[in-house]
Order: sequence, then structure tokens, then C-alpha cells
Amino acid sequence: MSGVKDLMKVPGLPRLFFWSMLGRLNVSALPIALSLMLVRWTGSYVVVGLVGCALTLGQAAAGPLRGRAADRGSTGRLLLITGVGYTAGLALIVALAARAPASGWPVVVAVALVTGLSAVPVSQISRAVWPRIVGSELTPALYTAEATASEVVTTTGPLLASLVIAVAGPYWAVGVTALLTLVSTLVFAAALRRVGLGGEPLPQRVERLAQRSLLAEGPFVRVVVISMLLTAAIFAVNLSVVAWTQNIGRPALAGVLTACWTAGSLAGGFALSTFARGLPRALRVAGMAAGMAALAVLLPPVLGTVPLWLVVVVLFLGGTALAPTLAATYEQVAEASPEDRRAEAFGWVATATAGGGALSAALTGVLLDAYGPALPVAAGAALVAAALVLTVCGRTPSAEPVEEVTA
Repeated sequence: MSGVKDLMKVPGLPRLFFWSMLGRLNVSALPIALSLMLVRWTGSYVVVGLVGCALTLGQAAAGPLRGRAADRGSTGRLLLITGVGYTAGLALIVALAARAPASGWPVVVAVALVTGLSAVPVSQISRAVWPRIVGSELTPALYTAEATASEVVTTTGPLLASLVIAVAGPYWAVGVTALLTLVSTLVFAAALRRVGLGGEPLPQRVERLAQRSLLAEGPFVRVVVISMLLTAAIFAVNLSVVAWTQNIGRPALAGVLTACWTAGSLAGGFALSTFARGLPRALRVAGMAAGMAALAVLLPPVLGTVPLWLVVVVLFLGGTALAPTLAATYEQVAEASPEDRRAEAFGWVATATAGGGALSAALTGVLLDAYGPALPVAAGAALVAAALVLTVCGRTPSAEPVEEVTA
């Protein structure tokens, strides 16, 4: 029986999985809505960048702290507090943009920073509890399903925001995103309680009263670095594909090509969870590196002109390794961290990936201006190759046995 069918039989999991995905829709829906709202308000893309940077900085800084709070306190209470705080912050930003003069943008930057600190930790909490809900045998399949579904969320968010913008405008789009985040967070918290989680934290071992930082653990640091490298590579490819479509005078193709990459990721995730659940992690990472290297060869200045269908095929085939590779990193994080500190562990990963994405965006822009799209994609392939080396350095030891939770 396929991994997907096995997962569907776990009591309470389908509902919990659905709401955990809906609770992250704001991550991909908010940027386009917030950017258009701020541009309409101030007429400045500099303000857009500053507000976006403040929001991201807050999210990254608070990631480990939110995870530690989830590990040591009531997860349901944390979700309620952050859900209300995040929604209130976005509502205040909308109110300021609607009523205040454009000269008040520094206040919005400050509010965005606080809002980022209140970002809802749905993704890190769900990734931390998956092993407890399904047990060790189905954990790889569930992480693969999550990585695959995350691609759908990444694609759906901008489409939803664009639809609301077209119908009611960007102010309403930000408001709808905030409301959706609050509702999905509260329902996710309720779903956690139904499966016996979300209340009191796991018992802390006596010998861990004086806990060392997770960053003092070599295997965990290795996984964090792998996650950062992979995220930086993904950013490089996305930005380079967009730049290439601009250079050839067909910017509308950017969405189509990104969708091809996403479709490949969906296909790869489905195939892995259904037919190849035991595929070694190193092969997944190697496939991702090979796909990026093949794409780099097709882009300028390596090749001046290339058939569009060939780029589509390479993007799709290269994308098939994306979800399986991300799933492998989730597994490694879970294995490298104690069960009662997994939410904190995924918080550190969120911080690292945010930093990797930001650095990649800046460096990719420099390489695009100087050398064209081929070099940034090749650099992305090199980053994945470095992640491959770290992956094969040695297996990540399991921090402790998984305790299964059933409804």
C-alpha cells in the first residue's frame, strides 16, 4: 500500500495536515499583497523593501524562541497568542496605509518588525510533531507529503492574493491574508488537541535542566547548514529564471516556467511517497544538483538561444528532486534533535533558511547584472553539491526514540 494511503488512515492526520498547510499560505500570499499596498500608499519600492526586510528579520530572529516556547509550554496557547498578535500587526499596517500620510512609513517598518516577531510557528510545530503522530515508519512519507504540499501552497498563495487584488484591491488582500492566518491557526491548534497534542509540553529529562544550545551539536549544525545551502540555491534558480524571461522579452513566461519547476517537484514528491520511499537521501540531493547544472548549461552566456521546450523539460525533470530533497532535510532535522526540542530545532532551521534566502537574493542580483543567468544557476548547483558533501559525511544519529501518539 502506498505511503499516501497509509497516511490517510492515521486518525486525525488529514485534518491536521490540511490546516497546517493553510496556516502557511500567508508566507507566499502576503508579499505580493503587501508590496502592492505599500507602493500604492507611498509610491516607493524602497519602503516596500524596508518593510519586507523588517518583517523577515522579525520572523527569523524569533524562530528559535517560538520553538523553545512550543517545546516548554502549551503549544495551543502559543498558537493563540502568535495568531492574534500577527493578525493584529497586519491589521494595524493596513490601517496605517489606509489612513496615515505616506510620510508615516517608518512607523509601518517598526510595526512590521514586531509583526514578524509574532509570526505564527505553524510550520515548525507541525514538523516537530509529525514523528509523534505517525511513528518512525511513516515519518519519511509524511515529510515527503509536506514538502510536496508546500510547493502547492507556494504556488497557490500568490494566485489567491492576485485574485483578491483584482476583485477588491491590495488593502483587502492583506486583510484577507491576515484573517485566513488567524482562522487556520486556531483550527490547527484545535486539531492538535484532538490528537492528544497542543496541551502540556513533553516531560523534560532531568539531565537536560542545564541544556546546551542545539548549535553546540555537530550533527544538528550540519543539517542547518544543508538547509541554508539548499534554500539559497532555490532562490538563485527562481530569480535567474525570472531574469532570463525578462532578457528575452517574454516576462509572462516567468510564471509558466516556475510552475513547471513546481509541477516537477509535485511529481517527484508523489513518486517518492508512493513508489520509492527508501530512496537514499544522497541520491535526492545529487538529483537536485544535476538538474540545476543542466539548466545552467542552457542559459546565457553559455548558450545564446535555446528552444523554450528544452528549458521546460529540464526545469520539470530537475524539479522532481526538489520535494524529495527538502523532505530529506526535514527527516535529518528530526533525527538530529531531541524529541522535546524539535520545535526549537525547526525554528533554527527557519532562521537559517531565511538568512540563506536573503543572502542568495542579494548575491544572485549581482551575478545576474555582471554575468547573466547561467552563473547564478551554476552557483546554485555548486551550493547543492556542497550540501551533498555534507549529506554523505555520515548518517545523522537519531536523537532518541519516537513516541507514537494516537487519537
